[in-house]
Amino acid sequence: MMRLLAEMLRAGVDPDAATFTTVMHWLAHAGDVDAAMRVWEEMRARKGKCRPTLVSYTACVKILFDAGRPAEAREVFQEMVAEGLRPSCKTYTVLIEHLANVGKFEATMEIMDKMQEAGVEPDKALCNILVQKCSRAGETSVMTRILQYMKENFIVLRRPIFLEALEALKANGESDNLLREVNPHLAFEGIECDPAFTDLGYITVRSTILYLLASRNWSAVEHMINEMTPKNIKVESHILSDIIQASCANCRPSCGLAVLRYSLRIGNGLDRSAYGSLLGHYIRNGSFDLVFEIVEILIKSGCNLGTYLSSILIIKLACAGHSSTAVRIFGLLTTDKNVVTYTALMSAYFQDGKVDKALQLFSQMSANGVFACPGTYEVLIHGLQMAGRKQESEHYRRERMEMQWHLQYRNEHSPEDSLSESFQHLLLPEHDDIDTQDCCPKDVTHNEVWTVHSTTSKGAHGED
Repeated sequence: MMRLLAEMLRAGVDPDAATFTTVMHWLAHAGDVDAAMRVWEEMRARKGKCRPTLVSYTACVKILFDAGRPAEAREVFQEMVAEGLRPSCKTYTVLIEHLANVGKFEATMEIMDKMQEAGVEPDKALCNILVQKCSRAGETSVMTRILQYMKENFIVLRRPIFLEALEALKANGESDNLLREVNPHLAFEGIECDPAFTDLGYITVRSTILYLLASRNWSAVEHMINEMTPKNIKVESHILSDIIQASCANCRPSCGLAVLRYSLRIGNGLDRSAYGSLLGHYIRNGSFDLVFEIVEILIKSGCNLGTYLSSILIIKLACAGHSSTAVRIFGLLTTDKNVVTYTALMSAYFQDGKVDKALQLFSQMSANGVFACPGTYEVLIHGLQMAGRKQESEHYRRERMEMQWHLQYRNEHSPEDSLSESFQHLLLPEHDDIDTQDCCPKDVTHNEVWTVHSTTSKGAHGED
């Protein structure tokens, strides 16, 4: 990353504050705090060209707090205020989280009061973080004050944090009425009602897993999961999902894979985000055999990946030059062979230079009663143009125009067409930073999408 930043500077491209902040974040995330601070000093030294923003100051303060350098963090915060920048809710969250980490819970409430006096209201993220910190430290009096604020401002807790708060209140022998009032959607849920979850031995196992998860001891978590698998000891699904996501975020996917196999063994379903975290990690690392193995296990166990995730996998594998694996995954699909996944595989064939196979797939799609949508034709026409088969591309262009003419006069679209149109921007090889919660903006036309594609597709094909 530092080499890339140096190349930018040598090329005469002036990095902006967002670039410097991103570099700082990833260097600190990799454990090189000193390098992150050198980048910070470089940004400060370029005040004529690039001034640190509020986001930059907040990121720097968090990096220093996380590194155990609170004195330097306070200096940066004071400098931010001196520059006339008003702290945001995120800035206050960083300060409050640090105070909670060092056990100064009364000080966190003082900061909350001050931020409200400054016109900044605590948001859902801040309240959830603080309730979780209070639960783990047994600070139920401070937790009660936060819950009262949440009740007055209609803020709710995430389910895992609700359960932690519930356990903390029960451990202290205090009433959980306020907690349930704040979270009416969870009020009747409590702890799982399965008798296995009330067993004393299970409670000990669960508490140990939560402790190891909080301390990020992935080797110990993985060992416990492997020991529990043959014994069929159940653990709640949300805890397993949290372990997978956290282990992947901390580059320990073997722990996540062990949890996945354990959950399939005991018949526990997981959150879709957990599957996405595990698959995303192995795709980024180029472990495509493991990607296929995981998908195969999930589908054979009856898990429905869904149209969106299935298509994401096909596209990502094709962009990485593994269209054969994308084809194998498409072959495993049962309920999700629809216009979106067909179009994704068609794009994969075009990226791999297999034009005839893409055309065969288009014919197969029609023969199977799956009707093409405008996005399908965009992929087909562009792929044929890039392959130099202009006559065929013109034929499908006319076919698309005829279809659009009929759609215009019928004045109706099927839900599947709408899904595919909003999804077609994911079929472009240059979109490597796909967030599976984003959708294509409604005001982006097909021409705009493919104008961007035409300027970059040559480079993408060259990489494949």
